[in-house]
Amino acid sequence: MEPDDAYLCIVPAGGRAAGSVFLPFEDGGGTLSVILSKAYLLADDTAITDPTITRQLG
Repeated sequence: MEPDDAYLCIVPAGGRAAGSVFLPFEDGGGTLSVILSKAYLLADDTAITDPTITRQLG
């Protein structure tokens, strides 16, 4: 993260999250799903309410 290249820790919830989308081209490991879910989450960062994440965004 800017400005000091800090690491942002976002851990996915266990199991299938509500509203999750099946990706037919997924490799089975879920890596792409995790990357996309984090990208969508951070794209609307003003709507994040989880204190663990907002504390890191500071």
